[in-house]
Amino acid sequence: MILEIQAAAMEAMQTHAENGYPEEVCGVVFATPEGQEVRRLTNVQNRLHAEDPVAYPRDARTAYHMEARELLEVNRDGDRPGWRILLFYHSHPEHDAYFSPTDKAQALWGEGDAAEPSYPGVAYLVFSVRERRVRDAKLFVWGDERRDFVEHSFTVPA
Repeated sequence: MILEIQAAAMEAMQTHAENGYPEEVCGVVFATPEGQEVRRLTNVQNRLHAEDPVAYPRDARTAYHMEARELLEVNRDGDRPGWRILLFYHSHPEHDAYFSPTDKAQALWGEGDAAEPSYPGVAYLVFSVRERRVRDAKLFVWGDERRDFVEHSFTVPA
């Protein structure tokens, strides 16, 4: 099954990724009764890095960490009648669109072979942003048979 991303949602995510350059941005897309809703989330990676560079050796140019209170609101809104979390997105400034080991670790709950997706059924969209322009986007979903995140098809109807 191909995931359909509404054109307005894709445009909003791309704009966020380009405006946030040269830092990574992050956000979520909800499926709602009125259509897809994009919500930008705050990347607090710079703050974490400044507070504890040993625990958080990377800054926002190469990593993201969603603000906890905003993520709590995402979870609450995802449980509203008729709403669900469709996908999380983030950008890779000056890098390709791929699901990195860090991305995978953040998307899982548990350890080793017992690890499961933190958000079952939710996809992850990664944007490659080079020189302030989105150059590529790839979607990843959990594959039960491979027990890993795999690239998945999506479409953006006009």
